[in-house]
Amino acid sequence: MAMKVNGSILLDKKGAFSNINQHNAEYAIYDFASMVKEADESKDTLYYDNDEWGQFHAKCYTPNDSFWHGLGDIAFTLLLNVSIPVFKPFLIGSTKDFDSKPNPRIHGGFLCKGCSLENYVYDEQSINKWHYQWFWDNPDKIDWSKSNDIFPRYDKALEVLRKELQKLKGNPDFIRGLEHLEKQYIASVDIDKLSAQEVVSKFYSLIMDHKAESGERISYAKEIGSKICELNYYHHEQELEDLNKCNQQIVKIYSIKRDDKYQFLSIDKRHGRFELCDDNGDHLCELMFDGTKVENSQEANHSILHISDWKRTYHK
Repeated sequence: MAMKVNGSILLDKKGAFSNINQHNAEYAIYDFASMVKEADESKDTLYYDNDEWGQFHAKCYTPNDSFWHGLGDIAFTLLLNVSIPVFKPFLIGSTKDFDSKPNPRIHGGFLCKGCSLENYVYDEQSINKWHYQWFWDNPDKIDWSKSNDIFPRYDKALEVLRKELQKLKGNPDFIRGLEHLEKQYIASVDIDKLSAQEVVSKFYSLIMDHKAESGERISYAKEIGSKICELNYYHHEQELEDLNKCNQQIVKIYSIKRDDKYQFLSIDKRHGRFELCDDNGDHLCELMFDGTKVENSQEANHSILHISDWKRTYHK
């Protein structure tokens, strides 16, 4: 489930339907539909202040109209599926009126030739990037009510691990290196039906443990761990990493602020897990990639050093 953002998106005249490159119309509409869907789930409000978007809104339910000429049935179906009842933009008087709408605010529309992509949302990736930046800059706006105390979007962490398991079915080269029973398991299991606990257990036994044998664990752990952190609004702290270069146990440091206190995650090289540290950098415990605590895992050599210097130097 998406985190509520309650932002405001002004459908830009430059990004209107008439400016789409007709050769890429299906892709532009699919991207726009995915953006609108994400906006709806995040409780963002769409606005428009020009006749062209008003026309588009009025005619998007009539595929036989000449307005749709050249798009094709597939493109129309893509938009129609997300337009009822999600696509509900509101007319405002002018751009100045938009400036009074709730933050965060941004312009959006179709990906069109010549339109600036800076501060502009047109697909799922661009709107997610905007949302993430808002929560990175405003951690007090993060809703922790459905979290596991580590990840405000625990479902996203689990989704990443589940997708990694799903990739196994289409990776014969990797499967060849597994034991016979593991191969049978992958061939027969419905990964979508696995419980959260099963997803985490199988992720480590089928993927992470074998990555260690091939020497790929560190790079893979950094890739997956970073993805999970960023999807949960943790911020990569390069300056703090630089201050901790002397500690070989520290790999990629991420932070999030909650109740005006920092919570740090670093990526454990040996096991492919997270190391959790408090506001002072003191190590609390080791975590699986879904945020589940590993019992009896507190180790002093996983503490993050120079926190006070980092806060003072970089005004944290």
